[in-house]
Amino acid sequence: MQQLTPQDAVFLSLETEQLPAHIGGIAFLEPTENVEFSYDRFVDFIRERLGACDRFSWQLQEVPFGLDRPYWIERENFDPADQIQRIAVPSPYSHEALSDLVGMLFERRLDRTRPLWEMILIEGLPGGRHALLWKVHHCLMDGASGVNLSEQIFDLTPEAVRPETPQVEDSARAGEPVAPAELLERALRNAAELPGHQSRYASKAIKGLLRQLGGGRDKDEPKHEAEPQQSATAPYALFNGVVGRRRGIAWSSVSLDEVKRLKNALSVTVNDVVLAMTSGAVRRYLADRDALPEESLIASVPFSTRASDDKSLGNQVRELPISWSTDIEDPVERLLAIHANASSAKASAKRDESFDFLGMMAEALLPGALQLLIRGAAAASDQIPLPGNAVVSNVPMTAFPLYCAGARIVQMVPISILAPTQGMNITVLSYCGEMYFGIVHDPGLLPDGWELAGLIPKSFQALQAAVDRNRAQRGVARIF
Repeated sequence: MQQLTPQDAVFLSLETEQLPAHIGGIAFLEPTENVEFSYDRFVDFIRERLGACDRFSWQLQEVPFGLDRPYWIERENFDPADQIQRIAVPSPYSHEALSDLVGMLFERRLDRTRPLWEMILIEGLPGGRHALLWKVHHCLMDGASGVNLSEQIFDLTPEAVRPETPQVEDSARAGEPVAPAELLERALRNAAELPGHQSRYASKAIKGLLRQLGGGRDKDEPKHEAEPQQSATAPYALFNGVVGRRRGIAWSSVSLDEVKRLKNALSVTVNDVVLAMTSGAVRRYLADRDALPEESLIASVPFSTRASDDKSLGNQVRELPISWSTDIEDPVERLLAIHANASSAKASAKRDESFDFLGMMAEALLPGALQLLIRGAAAASDQIPLPGNAVVSNVPMTAFPLYCAGARIVQMVPISILAPTQGMNITVLSYCGEMYFGIVHDPGLLPDGWELAGLIPKSFQALQAAVDRNRAQRGVARIF
């Protein structure tokens, strides 16, 4: 019987009633000629394609009192159709009406007595279109493995014909349920490894504190090139505080080709431009409300630790705190500062200097103890140090269109989770030449999600204009 990996299991412990730990998204489906799309056709399509992925038929067997990580067990007589629902968006249709419906559906926790995913086909969009909302618990997969799975189960043509059944790479295996006495015996054996993990993370935390007090490095460490320094904690912003149960969803997009042209012109990365766009939007949003902190906000940026050819499911991710440079007004200066901040954070992680908080939670704490810690942090999240203001994540997908049960996927909006102190998460998905920004938020902390979403393309336009002005001043040709 397969036990959840430490990192997969941590996402179960992170979950509370107010903070569900599933990820997902919205796929907008457009009918194609000569292929009729319907709910029944969609159900048959999902039943066939998810048959290649055993993981979607598993459910949890949890260990009493949270004394150890749960196990995967097979669900008897499983039918993927049991995990699929249908609903209609209220009339008259609008993005706002759809996002309200999606927020209401997304804020509901997944049932842990069933396989930890569900799909909801939303009808009533103009032009015979549909919206597909999917929810997958983060313990099943991270964003990168979810994208890999999507590329394997969806089609390249409307005809929904594959030369062979897709094979999903997954080393995990589920088994039969285990008696409680055996679960406790296994838990005692696994608990013997905890002191070693705790000692390792405690040592790293102390070294990190000494490094900060000593100007960025230990006295015996070799001196590295000058790197930007950032605060260990973030200033509180409007969207930081006690996160409630409600969820708002908003989205916008920018051209991926234009983002790449800009990053090439300034010798930065796509991720740097994503951080600069979102930083400019957040800066404007807060400044318009006289609520912009003087100190820069900090973005928590996940990055994949999996090998480039690793298509397996499960979580292989780590988060880096990166100064968002919201204290810099000039768009180009802000982007270049973000590039320097991100490079410094990556170099620190490569030298194994930065503290891996997600790794610590996964390996050094019992699930039950971690859940108590998370609940305490959630209840007092407006009174404890803030490691980051919001998660900003970027996941690339295909540059070509995909099809679902004969319908073309014309747009993909990602949706992610909220942390105890963070009432906003911005996740970006690149698909078919566009970058789609999905903003999930607590409406009580961020009441104008659509306004912030609209500020992201405006922030990019301001960045483009600033780059062109700088090039014109130097007598260099414009790039836009």
